[in-house]
Amino acid sequence: MTQAQLECAVADALGEPLGNVHLLGFQVVPEVPTDLEPEELTLCIECPFCRNSVPYPGPVADGELPLGECEICDVYFIVEPDDVFAASTVTADREPVSCFRTCS
Repeated sequence: MTQAQLECAVADALGEPLGNVHLLGFQVVPEVPTDLEPEELTLCIECPFCRNSVPYPGPVADGELPLGECEICDVYFIVEPDDVFAASTVTADREPVSCFRTCS
């Protein structure tokens, strides 16, 4: 299914104009295997600006909150403990991927 097909199907189902559905940001999500091994998971955080997932930098030795870095936005931001989540490092065909996503 293409992005255009998805948006048209959602617009038809909701009875909304295609432009409104496009602005809502519906996306085709690739199928991710559910039987992941521990080495197929990574810790990520969400950039508060672009909402892309970026790798979790890990805890800071002195107990302060770590700083996350989004290379897309070129910014650093404070990471709260509740912001961390596990993400798959493989696609449906078991190919490795980075933590970055276009919006997991």
